[in-house]
Amino acid sequence: MNGGILSPGAARGRILRLLAAVSCILASCSSFFQTSAPQREGSLAVAGLSAPVEVVRDAYGIPHITASNDHDLYFAQGFVHAQDRLFQMDMERRVARGELAEIYGERALPADRLFRHLGFASRAPALLASLPERTKAIARAYCDGVNAAMASLRAWPVEFRLLRTAPRAFTPEDVLSIGLLKSFGLAQWGEEAALSRAWETLPREKAEELMPRVAPGSPVIAPGFSASVPPGLSPSVLSEGLASLRRSAGELPRAGGSNAWAVSGGKSATGRPLLANDPHILLPCPSLWYEIHLVAPGVDVYGVSFPGAPCVVIGHNPDIAWGFTNVMLDDADFFVERVEGERVMFRGKWVPMAKRLEKIRVKGRKEETVEVHETPHGPVLSPVLPGVPGALSLRWVGFDGGDPLGALHALNRARSRKEFLAALSGFPHPAQNVVYADREGNIGVVTAGRIPLRKGGSGLLPVPGDTGEWEWTGTVPFSGNPRVWNPPEGFVAAANFPPAGNTYGHYISRLYEPPDRGKRIIRMLSEGRKFSVEKFERMQQDVFRPDAAGAVSLAVRVARQRGRESLDFEDAARILSGWDLRVSGDSPGAALYEVFYEKMIENVFRDDLGPELFEEATRTSRLLWNAMDRAIDRGDSLFLDNGDTGVRESLDDLVARSLLDAMAILKHRLGKIDSTWRWDRLHQVTFGHPFGKKRYLRRWFDIGPHPVSGDGRTVFKEEFRHGTDFSVLVGPSVRQIVPLGFRSMARSVITTGQSGHFFERHYRDQTPLWLSGKTHPAWTDRKEIRENAESVLRLLPDNLPQRGRS
Repeated sequence: MNGGILSPGAARGRILRLLAAVSCILASCSSFFQTSAPQREGSLAVAGLSAPVEVVRDAYGIPHITASNDHDLYFAQGFVHAQDRLFQMDMERRVARGELAEIYGERALPADRLFRHLGFASRAPALLASLPERTKAIARAYCDGVNAAMASLRAWPVEFRLLRTAPRAFTPEDVLSIGLLKSFGLAQWGEEAALSRAWETLPREKAEELMPRVAPGSPVIAPGFSASVPPGLSPSVLSEGLASLRRSAGELPRAGGSNAWAVSGGKSATGRPLLANDPHILLPCPSLWYEIHLVAPGVDVYGVSFPGAPCVVIGHNPDIAWGFTNVMLDDADFFVERVEGERVMFRGKWVPMAKRLEKIRVKGRKEETVEVHETPHGPVLSPVLPGVPGALSLRWVGFDGGDPLGALHALNRARSRKEFLAALSGFPHPAQNVVYADREGNIGVVTAGRIPLRKGGSGLLPVPGDTGEWEWTGTVPFSGNPRVWNPPEGFVAAANFPPAGNTYGHYISRLYEPPDRGKRIIRMLSEGRKFSVEKFERMQQDVFRPDAAGAVSLAVRVARQRGRESLDFEDAARILSGWDLRVSGDSPGAALYEVFYEKMIENVFRDDLGPELFEEATRTSRLLWNAMDRAIDRGDSLFLDNGDTGVRESLDDLVARSLLDAMAILKHRLGKIDSTWRWDRLHQVTFGHPFGKKRYLRRWFDIGPHPVSGDGRTVFKEEFRHGTDFSVLVGPSVRQIVPLGFRSMARSVITTGQSGHFFERHYRDQTPLWLSGKTHPAWTDRKEIRENAESVLRLLPDNLPQRGRS
């Protein structure tokens, strides 16, 4: 015996045995992983095709599909989506249908209850029946392709096996449910939930100070709007359901802003229009987008698609290009209903409510039955509120039907401004400002989507549902939607500022992104000449924040006045006065400003709102950004009362306290030597997979963290949510640049890669490009595609004779 200490020989033997065991585990894991890799080379016979289809994947794993008809084209799109992103597609379907608890257990129940109440899945059959036959055929072909791909797999993707579950067959109803989910995430219901709780919680004067309004000097795409403010109540089921969704599967896609612009040939280096787009939404792993090139008789379109749905959403064909930015349309209202038993008062009369029973399967316990009621306005999202004789229902434009898939099908094929407008006329939701350019030299912006007409004015707070005074009376005809064509300035832009000015006759919204990005884009387009693809790439990476100058000037003045009170004030004044207003990753000034501004928001608003409502209000940063900006501009706010002391503080007092807080945080996090402070040591992006919520799986499935510059208000939008350690939540989910008439020069990049299989190169190969502000070629020329081909797969109808296969 030697007291438990191994001899050198025994120790070496144990280490060797351990290494051998680890090698065996890794070898078995590699085999375990690789069995789920799909076939991407050679020939594959599949049921459901009418003719052979060629799928060429390029150096980035992007499929270029050539088919002889529409059915086979969308069949093949479903096939490649499922080959690369099946787990992601199944997760989106489960979220939309309220089926997360079946695999995640009880913690996902609140999310499932929310989506069962919203009823995307229950609405899908009727919605499908209402669609034109062409749209139904596209959805069926797509689902047949998804199911054929599932049948071709040797093993399910790793995530399914780790969860010990398997996906069921895809249906057209699933496609429609996922579409409703995507659109709902971009609707303006989340802010209304927070505002209604604030209206209930705060004194009227303070609640009114939080109400959004268009910032003075905000850019406008084309002329008008107005608004009014009713009283309201608070929907709690939303916050509970969304919190559960974040814990289990991640966030809803949400309106985080977007940039899109185009210049005419007179301002372009090519002499023809040039278009750029970078939509800002959540940044999960894999990317929400899937790049694809679809070619068949009548269509040759390249762009990004949503796994789980056919067609290209944002992209270009040989004649036109388009990009999307969120309108920020107020497209949802909460109604306070008068309920008596199974009846609801509607327009002064008692009418029966619709009722359905939803059965939710729950892993590890018996299923749960949820009773859902619907009024003529929509689903009741809260039980009867204590002390309030009513329930809360949701009216949303997405519940009114429509055919967004058919509109995208037409948009992909549009070859002129006339055909483009005809396609957009059928686009119901989510409302988008669509920036357009064509090879004939036209540029423009058109608001697509149904704008509600309200009897009672704006609907930012819940309204009475019993009298009929607040009903929707229809929607603005598409011909009345805002638009602008070929302006004399030679450029158009959309960056979540108002699509119309105050001469427009219909209410659109009062809640927009702060105007910083839009003003900066317009300034660069106004001053620039002979724009090129490379110049547009640099614009998309711009991090200059001229609109921060007012807050910086205020902070520097206060710090200098109080320099004798603390050395931290002297240091803060020195750092901020030397900042060039660029939110660069290596900037100490940017780091101090960002932390200071966040502490200002917290110190001004948190006491009055309380922890829960403050968290809900900061879930969408624009609410408190806008309120904070107005307080700084006025030099005062009703929220300056100190809840701890009962003493009303001046704005200077709040600035001083916030500066000291920020200096303390930076010293704690980054060290005492301020010259070493870098913004990107705090501000980092992680492309998070649902499995990354488990620490021991994070290194395999997540990508990051990676340091990044910018913030939520720079053109290079990298928005963090308050209280999340400055980690990026929303950013450019895809960047595309298209020179019209020179399609071979088009560029694109997504955040992660094409593959959803974490062990493959294309899982993360676009991330370095995205981080560095670069893009890759968007190949559409057949010769260039062949020269850059990584694999070629021929999909064959399984009824072809053997000699037809190779």
